[in-house]
Amino acid sequence: MSRRLICLGLFLAWAVHDAEEVLTASWWSARVAPRLLAEGWPPAVVSGTTTPRFAVAAAIVGTAVLAAAIQGARTDGHSTFYRAAVVVFGWHGAVHVGQSLLVRAYVPGLMTAVLLVIPYAIVTRRHLSPDPVPTRTIVAVAIAAIALTVLAQATSHLLPA
Repeated sequence: MSRRLICLGLFLAWAVHDAEEVLTASWWSARVAPRLLAEGWPPAVVSGTTTPRFAVAAAIVGTAVLAAAIQGARTDGHSTFYRAAVVVFGWHGAVHVGQSLLVRAYVPGLMTAVLLVIPYAIVTRRHLSPDPVPTRTIVAVAIAAIALTVLAQATSHLLPA
């Protein structure tokens, strides 16, 4: 498989992962969020969502993931932005596992986090470049990803419930 296809695989892996999240968001909000709220979890942490809202947020985040994948493909996997995005994507998968353990239940995206996101990040990092990604680049991409996710979620809540 070509290095460029592997790089574009970031967007494909993200799309499959976010499809699982979109398809399970309303179900999870209706089934698990009420239990967590009853247990005293802060509403800001357990805010429910709907499938359309989650789809809007995913589309916003997807633009950044697509940009990283294209940059990776254009540089044959050598872009530090792309390689940092792969690291952060892998961390994102680990966050899903941690969330699931914390809430003692399935969380949207858990299955693809375990079966696709984390393996993609590990295999891609090993296959494309042995060079370390500068820590400051990983931190910058992680902060940007968190900020974009917060902005995407806030934007999605402008939609009617």
